[in-house]
Amino acid sequence: MKFFLKKTSEKQNYVIVVEHDLSVLDYLSDFICVLYGDPGAYGVVTMPFSVRDGINIFLAGFVPTENLRFREVSLNFKVSENIDRDFKKQDRTTYPSMDKVLGDFKLSIQPGDFSTSEIIVLLGENGTGKTTFIRLLAGLLTPDSGTKVTELNVSYKPQKISPKFEGSVRLLLHQKLTHTWQHPQFMNDVMRPLLVEELLDNEVKYLSGGELQRVAIVLALGKPADIYLIDEPSAYLDSEQRIVAAKVIKRFILNCKKTAFVVEHDFIMATYLADRVIVYEGIPSVNCIACTPQPLLTGMNRFLQMLDITFRRDPTNYRPRINKNNSVKDKEQKGVGQYFYYDPN
Repeated sequence: MKFFLKKTSEKQNYVIVVEHDLSVLDYLSDFICVLYGDPGAYGVVTMPFSVRDGINIFLAGFVPTENLRFREVSLNFKVSENIDRDFKKQDRTTYPSMDKVLGDFKLSIQPGDFSTSEIIVLLGENGTGKTTFIRLLAGLLTPDSGTKVTELNVSYKPQKISPKFEGSVRLLLHQKLTHTWQHPQFMNDVMRPLLVEELLDNEVKYLSGGELQRVAIVLALGKPADIYLIDEPSAYLDSEQRIVAAKVIKRFILNCKKTAFVVEHDFIMATYLADRVIVYEGIPSVNCIACTPQPLLTGMNRFLQMLDITFRRDPTNYRPRINKNNSVKDKEQKGVGQYFYYDPN
């Protein structure tokens, strides 16, 4: 997908950018061209549409001006189905307060808890220590002060993926997961939606960034664990793949009654995944605090207030949309302290 940003001056200047984060696309664009086709075979570029129409055409998979459907199903999503769920009534597992110093950076983690069938999303700027917190939970780092995290049965998908394995994707899955990845339920819920079946005979070292990411998600979810720690699952994925990956992770955690901690910068993906959120405060790369997990609406509102950004929701497909700064809607929501808008109807 591409967007066009036009700058009006004595000399007309145009900037054409490829962007997969729909929130960023929505905020920056003046016009949008939708690209569709068969990856690696052919592509078609539509005429420019308005921002709202262009994104909604992409999500719907239908170009009305051409009376053409390029995807069988439309993509739509609401805020987490568990938005009103009372987690206090469920069995809780707690983690203690911790401190960790890495060079000139200090991270303080407030105590928290989590339950089964719950996804907690970590929200913060780059350099605030989200990956450090994940590594502490995984046991890959030891806290400098505070009680060490109780040993957990975890599966960890790191932020950076290096294709060092010599062999095919099939061989990699067989070595790492034995036969669990061939279970019919796992094939149907994870492998097929992520289109990993078609990569089975490809050499791992020749996979693209997006293909590696999809295989890494399969490896993480395929490992038997109680806690799944997933660092930036949207990296290298296009807009459609991000939505599919979010739905796969959500379905897996709910159906298997597991817990996931997810680091995610794509706001649309984060709001779809999150049951609760951990908001990071402080000065990036200097001194930061990971707050106690909060309900989705409270946490998102707190995070967006720090950024001075407001979101509304599109009535067609429920995607979060950034309000233009100082627009009527922006001023209206800031006036009542509603930075993250949610309409349950």
